[in-house]
Amino acid sequence: MATERLRINNEIRATELRVISADGTNLGVLSLEAALAAAKTAGSDLIEISPSAVPPIAKIMDYGKFEYERSKKE
Repeated sequence: MATERLRINNEIRATELRVISADGTNLGVLSLEAALAAAKTAGSDLIEISPSAVPPIAKIMDYGKFEYERSKKE
């Protein structure tokens, strides 16, 4: 699972996502376009963290920071 590459920004294929903001606030179910716009406004990336959920769960955060924290856990 460690080498599994998560989809970010325009790589995400789902039309609707449950979105969590950078501060952990649940923004609810948004369209992909609205979620990407929210991430752009926040100056961060949209990362699909749970693609198998219905709808998929995505988080707005800096992708570099996310990868660093994920590698630190292993």
